[in-house]
Amino acid sequence: METEQTESDAKRPALADKSQATAEAELLGRQPLRHILPFVTWEGVFATIFITLTGSPFLTGFALFLGANNFEIGLLGAIPFISQVSQILAAYRIDLTGRCKTLTTGSLLLGRQIWWLLVPLPFIEGDWRLGYMLGIFIISNVGVTMGAAGWFTWVADLVPRRLRGRYFGSRSAAIAFSTIATFIIAGAALDFFQKSGRADYGYAILLAAGSVSGLVAAFIMNRLPEKNIPAGAVVIDKDYFLAPVRSAEFRRLLIFFFIWNIGTGIAGAFFAAHMLTNLKMTFTQISLYSTASLIAALFANKPWGVLIDKYGSKPTLVACSLGLSVVPLIWLVPRHDYLWILGLEAIYAGILWAGFNLAAFNLPLSISPEKNRTIYLAVFAVASGTGFFAASLLGGGLAEIWKGIGIAIGPQVVVNYHILFAISAVIRGVAALIAASIKEQRATELFGFVQFLTNRVVRRYR
Repeated sequence: METEQTESDAKRPALADKSQATAEAELLGRQPLRHILPFVTWEGVFATIFITLTGSPFLTGFALFLGANNFEIGLLGAIPFISQVSQILAAYRIDLTGRCKTLTTGSLLLGRQIWWLLVPLPFIEGDWRLGYMLGIFIISNVGVTMGAAGWFTWVADLVPRRLRGRYFGSRSAAIAFSTIATFIIAGAALDFFQKSGRADYGYAILLAAGSVSGLVAAFIMNRLPEKNIPAGAVVIDKDYFLAPVRSAEFRRLLIFFFIWNIGTGIAGAFFAAHMLTNLKMTFTQISLYSTASLIAALFANKPWGVLIDKYGSKPTLVACSLGLSVVPLIWLVPRHDYLWILGLEAIYAGILWAGFNLAAFNLPLSISPEKNRTIYLAVFAVASGTGFFAASLLGGGLAEIWKGIGIAIGPQVVVNYHILFAISAVIRGVAALIAASIKEQRATELFGFVQFLTNRVVRRYR
């Protein structure tokens, strides 16, 4: 009996590999995987250019240009995350109709091309401008979020599980290159226009360039194959919507990301605002700071990907979230005449965010079942997004209430943002401890993971 069980177990990997290979062949048709993955990478590059040009710090600068206060800055940071609720609708439509590609590309086109309506805004006067911008921003984020629901499932079908860590590590490196170039060029251009007294032209050009990049990303995405799912293949009932929260393994993941995003959301919108208003940094300086972080992430992405493929995503998530809990405390130190520490923080945070983001991308894919993956990922996005939304609104309200604070401690003056940074660090630390309870098949315990890293470092420098 023991011998039969061993032989049966030995056959399972081969059968699983054969089944997986058959599924991949059905999905890709005659197109080899090596021809498909570059399109996924290039789509990510152009999508990231759009995200960079229409995101912080440029979006924060644009909102301040239009006269936004602290609460409105917090609202701006919250909108992308409350929009995650629309992923439930998107997942329902995709599983009901089986039309993942059509719904995904259509939603992303809406979300990225509606920004053309903001291009003339810098040249127009009126108190209504900020409200108009927020309205367009909401519509854009609903479209992008609905597209993201299908994108995750679509790409999960395209990239085999055995390659995800290494492939997405390489993809993240390519995205980092494009983000670095975008930050440097856009920051220098915006500073040039501001010094020339024509910040309106600078913001209009950035918005237009972002929209063009979003269009290119959609064109590339449309060339990707999709898995043929017949309409009605997934049973849509009460259990369909409740399955993610009934799964003990997935529920632990939801709790961690809900609390983690409260920790990041309460201060997330104000790092850029702090750099612009209190530290008096130019967009070029902010771009250089972002570039340092991205370069660090660039070198860290591939090693993190290899570690995730070897040891699972959970150890990386726990280690990186613990390290990232310290980051907001570092922001208590810099002043407008004492900025060098941000260079060290950028490198430290860049390395850890690279590992965290890869693990955060892979864990929901590995824990969710293939059949109902779309609704699992949608519920995941809603849970994490709700935490960030609520915390960002709270942070905006607190920042506005505490805007008069200015407590001198030695050479430093503690302001409202510093208090939010400290709160963020505490909540992140609590979330990092919760991450240890997440269950992932094939994951190595954190002690073994750290021991492996230590041994590698010792051998390298012995």
